[in-house]
Amino acid sequence: MKKNRKIAIELYDIGNRNVGLGEFTWQLATHLARRAAALRQQYGIIFYFIVPYGYKGCFGNDVRYIQLSHINRYLIRHYPIRMDLCHLTHQYSRIKYMSFAQHNLMTIHDINFLYEKNGAKLKIYSELFRRRLEKVNWLSYISKFAQHDVAIHFTPSQPSRVIYNGVANLNQPSAHARNVLTRFALPDRFLLHISSLQPKKNAHLLVAMMAQLPKEHLALIGNWSSEYGKQLKRRIVKSGLHNITPLDPVTSEEKAALYACCRGFLFPSLCEGFGLPPIEAMHFGKPVFLSRLTALPEIGGPVAYYYDDLTPEAMAAVTKKGLAAFYEDEEEAAKQVRRWAQQFDWSRCAEEYIAYYLHIIYGKEYLSIFHAIPEREVISQECIIEGIQ
Repeated sequence: MKKNRKIAIELYDIGNRNVGLGEFTWQLATHLARRAAALRQQYGIIFYFIVPYGYKGCFGNDVRYIQLSHINRYLIRHYPIRMDLCHLTHQYSRIKYMSFAQHNLMTIHDINFLYEKNGAKLKIYSELFRRRLEKVNWLSYISKFAQHDVAIHFTPSQPSRVIYNGVANLNQPSAHARNVLTRFALPDRFLLHISSLQPKKNAHLLVAMMAQLPKEHLALIGNWSSEYGKQLKRRIVKSGLHNITPLDPVTSEEKAALYACCRGFLFPSLCEGFGLPPIEAMHFGKPVFLSRLTALPEIGGPVAYYYDDLTPEAMAAVTKKGLAAFYEDEEEAAKQVRRWAQQFDWSRCAEEYIAYYLHIIYGKEYLSIFHAIPEREVISQECIIEGIQ
């Protein structure tokens, strides 16, 4: 058995699984913990999970825990805790790096600030990100687009690897799905959008589009208490649209029921490093409609429909045409969509990170472990990469 090697995994966002970072950290920790005992026996790997107070022990006893208060998040990087590797699970981690770690790996989900900020704020965010890059010596990305985007704007020199997120398959048999529609006062025939309702999610485009689709109904789920949510609700009322149902954030069970019963999932987002909800919908064999921006064409692939022109009339036309094409041969179309979604698996995601950890710690001799992981069946090596024009 090899000498023990310590790997710290930063998991401070596990408390909020309603957002992408929370789901990513929770799922990664869950699947790493399942492999922890075997990895210690075979490779001498000991995981140290850095968690907020109240989460010690929640991933079992085969990993060790470092609990941090809100303030200590900023101080742990200077603690004399020797680690062979520290994995910062996203680019906004308050830890930034561990000075006593031999290697620091950072997973980059996106650099959406390039598309959301301007002027002085853009310069500040860009400089902060550049400083974070300087503190780590290994990188991973959740999509080829994210890797490409960073390469163009920041030209990092660190070795890197693309490791796609997994997506939980919520498609489980349920006798209560129709009850959810009744509770939410939804018709049998409806379209669906689920997001945080931030401006970048482009939900206002869907509101405008629904005026062109009077025979369709849209369930719009998100945070309506935000300023953007309030503006959306005022726009719906002012437009006199009765074919939109605004709903607050839902539980996992309710979300699964909505996916199961909807006719299609709409996600015309402005910028995504990955995009979990479209793949969640695909697990239910549903047609998915996306913008052709940032990582979405890579994640949606050839089985999604795309809004090339983000105007209400053009989006309505794509939606009508796509729904008609999908439901002309629903069984085959749903089969293809589910097959695409199945490749985004959290177990595979964790295995690829484990292979990367071993490569970083032990060197090139462990590259064979990564290459032994079966190729994904359908993601093209020449993915579509398109930014915001």
